[in-house]
Amino acid sequence: MHRVPYHWARIASSPPKQRRNEVAEICRRHNAKLIHNQSFYDKDGNLFVLIDGPDNEAEQQALRDELAAFEWLGLVDADEKEAGKHPPPSS
Repeated sequence: MHRVPYHWARIASSPPKQRRNEVAEICRRHNAKLIHNQSFYDKDGNLFVLIDGPDNEAEQQALRDELAAFEWLGLVDADEKEAGKHPPPSS
């Protein structure tokens, strides 16, 4: 089964619930998904979101651009790591 990579992204925030909904909609437009409303704020007000997909670099870049992501961390899960897969590129 083909898995889609996960990404943690740090992005600009606005009112928390409104921004979470905006991020979910942006993800849908790019064949991605905000995982279970996973959106977290740190002490400085930075918003971190967990995204599932997209799986190719061009689509990832388009999503990063629309989200205006400051950071983008590509991840694989434990099963993928065990199988020798590598995380997608981070920025």
